[in-house]
Amino acid sequence: MSAKSKKKTWMWVGIGAGAFVVLAGGAYVGAYFVAGNQVPAHASAADVAIGGMSPTNAEELLRSEMEPTLSAPITINADSGTAQIVPAEAGLGYDYAATIEAAGGGFSWHPSHIYRSLAGGDQVDMVLAVDEDQLRESVESEAATLRVEPTDATITLTEGVVETTEAVTGYAVEVDGTAAAVRDAFAAREAEVDAVGTEAEPDVTDAEVQAFRDGALAAAMTGNITLTSESGNIDLTEEEIAGALTITQEGDSFSVGYDGELLTELTADQLDDIDEGGPKNASYRFNDGSVVVVPGESGMAVTEDAVVDAFEQALAGESRTVALEATMEEPEFTTEEAERLKPREVIGEYSTRYPHAAYRNTNIGKAASIVNGTVLLPGETFSLNGTLGRRTAEAGWASGYVIDGGNLVRASGGGVSQAATTLFNAAFFAGFEDVEHKPHSLYFSRYPAGREATVYYGSVDLRFRNNTEYPAIIQGFTSPSSPGSQGSITYRVWSIPTYDRIESSDLVRSGYYSGSERVLSTANCEPQAPIQGFTVNYKRLFYKDGSLVKEEPFRWRYSAGDRITCA
Repeated sequence: MSAKSKKKTWMWVGIGAGAFVVLAGGAYVGAYFVAGNQVPAHASAADVAIGGMSPTNAEELLRSEMEPTLSAPITINADSGTAQIVPAEAGLGYDYAATIEAAGGGFSWHPSHIYRSLAGGDQVDMVLAVDEDQLRESVESEAATLRVEPTDATITLTEGVVETTEAVTGYAVEVDGTAAAVRDAFAAREAEVDAVGTEAEPDVTDAEVQAFRDGALAAAMTGNITLTSESGNIDLTEEEIAGALTITQEGDSFSVGYDGELLTELTADQLDDIDEGGPKNASYRFNDGSVVVVPGESGMAVTEDAVVDAFEQALAGESRTVALEATMEEPEFTTEEAERLKPREVIGEYSTRYPHAAYRNTNIGKAASIVNGTVLLPGETFSLNGTLGRRTAEAGWASGYVIDGGNLVRASGGGVSQAATTLFNAAFFAGFEDVEHKPHSLYFSRYPAGREATVYYGSVDLRFRNNTEYPAIIQGFTSPSSPGSQGSITYRVWSIPTYDRIESSDLVRSGYYSGSERVLSTANCEPQAPIQGFTVNYKRLFYKDGSLVKEEPFRWRYSAGDRITCA
């Protein structure tokens, strides 16, 4: 072949190779435009087939398929219950673009990408878009609802009775671990997840309570306590001790204490019996009708504080017998105070008259004599029954008439109600607080209607309180009756006046009614004329600086006395 022919042959080879390259390049470009911008043919994400789609179409399909999972609650199961997390509200979502890219979608000139688009592709997981802070906040909120607070063991001591309750272990959700579990459940499209939780132990355990009960508390409650002195002892039983004990708790520590006021009340009577010789409060007495001061005296005494101190020692020490310490004490009401506050005038006075009877002279005179000289310091309460004592023949009280069940019968102490009525009125006009008083059930004309009082030992008393700032002394005396002349009893209350004057309003009677007629055959029957019943109303009026400053209403309904005939 000639040189010219060879040159021509290589020219056509070159032209053919160039044409091939051009054709091949065109085919590649064509393949790119066919598959370079689509998801691989067999690709899927979360079981959603997106192969052969453009990334835009694939994203639209994934959104439509996956959006429902964002609002489907994930249930958190815990030992204490369940809670639900809504993914969309908890910062959980999907990164669709990243998911499609992971599946092979998007533009690329790389031959392998084009080949994969045309013939490849596989299953990929959805790429998550998680707001970690929001997820943690959501789980933390639900964790609070699932938390069970631990319950401490307890021990109480009420009126000597010990009671305990057992401790209960609590439960707490661990937020970070549970948030991770929720994230994983969302990624796996699972509807439930187990919470990551821990037990919350109580601060006070059953063992700690039992150790205190068997130890310090049992020791404090075991054995009587005796507090000794030269003048007498104070004895406390186990039951009394237990009733005064208390339990104090600080954190998980317990200690035995006591109720000081209750202990003082419990030992008051026994303490009164311990006489160490003093001190003695200043007081008052009458001297030729005038009030004079009786000086106070210092002296050795066992105080309430000494009782408390000894009780503490008995609880804390090995011995349950402890000596009481007596100390020199000054009187609470000193001579100087008594002089400064000495009663200087009569602030309340009343007299009543009574028909002649030997028993009345005896009993009314005795009541006046016993009450005479009684001193009431501010805040003290007077009791007529407590002052006179039980009215018995052995105590020198004569037999006289008293009301029993609406009938007049004879009993020791008859006539004392005359003294009670007189004293009530003296205290009434002194302005003292009416603590207890009861008018007679039947009305007797020698008494002011409603403004009178009866007493019966053990059931009905006359009590009033000195509710002023000043001490008072009561004066009582009688003018005995004789045949043909009435007797009288007078009580006076001496003090410093609080009010200008105290008066009684009119005693207004209303609602009269009558009783029936009865015939009795009892041995102690006494004939009785009919007595009319009625209701009476009145007021106590307090005046100061010329004006009415206070008033107190009173009301009483008298029974009707039957006509009684003795068979």
